[in-house]
Amino acid sequence: MLPRFDKCVAAIADTVVRQETPSAAQAENIGTVAAFLLATHAKMPDYLRFAFRILTLTFDAWSYPTTGRPFHRLSLARRTAQLSRWQHSRLQFRSSLIAFYRTMAIFGSYSEYYKQDHDHGAHPEQV
Repeated sequence: MLPRFDKCVAAIADTVVRQETPSAAQAENIGTVAAFLLATHAKMPDYLRFAFRILTLTFDAWSYPTTGRPFHRLSLARRTAQLSRWQHSRLQFRSSLIAFYRTMAIFGSYSEYYKQDHDHGAHPEQV
């Protein structure tokens, strides 16, 4: 079983990838993007890693009062709405947290696409 932090990051990756990428490639890309986000977090300096963990867990728990569930257990529509509310928040830490995750998830997603294109071009017999 994944710890709650990992589940929240995976749910963020799932939500962003579903919003930003073509539907045909979503399923295979989500796990890769989640792993990329977790690896990026693991490489942060200690003081940033701790702050991002606390903010991410706060984000995950934010939906408890209204839904009785953490972010990672919400439907895609509710996850999308919560991401949007935080992204457009006047509180800088909320919008910055989502900007980080969205930017890195999109970067990881498209990096994977370009890797697949490169691999496909490098091995034409696999068409």
